[in-house]
Amino acid sequence: ASRAPDGTYPYNSFMIPCTVEATKMCVSVVLLTFAMIRGDIKGISLKPRTFVTFALPAMCYFVSNNCMFYIIRELGPTTFQITNNLKVLATGVLMRIFLGRKLTWLQWKALVLLVLGSCVTQLHSAGSEEGKSSSFGYILVSFNCFASGAGGVISESLLKGNNHDFVDPIHWQNIQLYLFGFIFGLISSWSHIADAGPFAGFNIWAYGIVISLALAGLLVSFILKYLDNFAKCFVAAIAIVCVAMVQAAANNEVPPSNLIIGIILTCLALEQYNLPQ
Repeated sequence: ASRAPDGTYPYNSFMIPCTVEATKMCVSVVLLTFAMIRGDIKGISLKPRTFVTFALPAMCYFVSNNCMFYIIRELGPTTFQITNNLKVLATGVLMRIFLGRKLTWLQWKALVLLVLGSCVTQLHSAGSEEGKSSSFGYILVSFNCFASGAGGVISESLLKGNNHDFVDPIHWQNIQLYLFGFIFGLISSWSHIADAGPFAGFNIWAYGIVISLALAGLLVSFILKYLDNFAKCFVAAIAIVCVAMVQAAANNEVPPSNLIIGIILTCLALEQYNLPQ
């Protein structure tokens, strides 16, 4: 919705991730300050090695967030939504490799069902979108899936910390993560900033993107710290189904068959993943 009629972006798209990271960092600073004033947080630590390590997930999220705009341009929004679900499987593979998290065959099958359910739910708008195909777009899809998955896996490891060491409060951890994200975004957008200012061409939809991504990023950090990446995947899939249901209700439409099938597949995935293994 934020694009111009010719499919291009009237604003510097690199400024979106940069602004999102700055917003999340400011919110985290406020939350940390209030928590310290209330006495909920006794102290924080600054370990140079841990601090530098936060640059890794920040770089992964930076790549993923910028890939999003190019994938939408190359493949269209519907194809982006469908292929974006592949990050669920990428997350499973990376969790196995880097965190040693083993999944049973039943859980892998549940993740596949989750991907299928999310994809089916998105098919209702495919007919209204002009078909697009681009090998470059699908290459970006691969980068996006593994970059997002790697960012989530590394973030979960850092946020939960080592059980034998002091674990910093989540707001301070977020500040370190978002600081690097802001730096990467600022470096990438610096040469593209127009004379009129960094927010030249921003419309109401662009600001909506910033607010949406900022809120989502803050909530995801809590999910990763207190649950895990797989919970994040299921939450995202359920959100897709809920949005489709709200859209159908808002338009006074009968839920299409693909939405019903998507709901069934998502529920089956949830049930199978949480069965006694």
